[in-house]
Amino acid sequence: MRVGDIMTAEVKAVSPGDTFADAARVLSEHRISSLVVRDGKRVAGIITERDVVRAIADGVDVATTTVGDRMTKELATVDRKTDVADAAHLMAERRIRHLPVLDKGSLVGIVSIRDLAHWAIGEMTGGHELPDLERSTAALSAFGEVKDA
Repeated sequence: MRVGDIMTAEVKAVSPGDTFADAARVLSEHRISSLVVRDGKRVAGIITERDVVRAIADGVDVATTTVGDRMTKELATVDRKTDVADAAHLMAERRIRHLPVLDKGSLVGIVSIRDLAHWAIGEMTGGHELPDLERSTAALSAFGEVKDA
């Protein structure tokens, strides 16, 4: 199974100049936990609910602090053809919950630890004739490692 088969294609994004308050509104409105940060067509970073919480805990003014000031810039990404087990290993290794998916350098989706867990559980319990136990176990293991981060 490939990441492109389980990713979410509709990716919500903000720009580096948007404020943390703007980002929090988008997260809340769409009931999601991460936003890709785009600078034009370029993927510049990612911001998560945890980043918003950390900003508030650090006492920053979320109405004036920009996403670009505090976003994760060293972004891990995968190609849509990446094997789900490889994506799971990368997410566990980097202790991240969201992984932007690219195709020829362009953003085409995002895969979350929840997407991997759903796929793995489906593989193990979905009545498949030949379930992919190795890859589904890797995805579930990554879920356990990342959720404890």
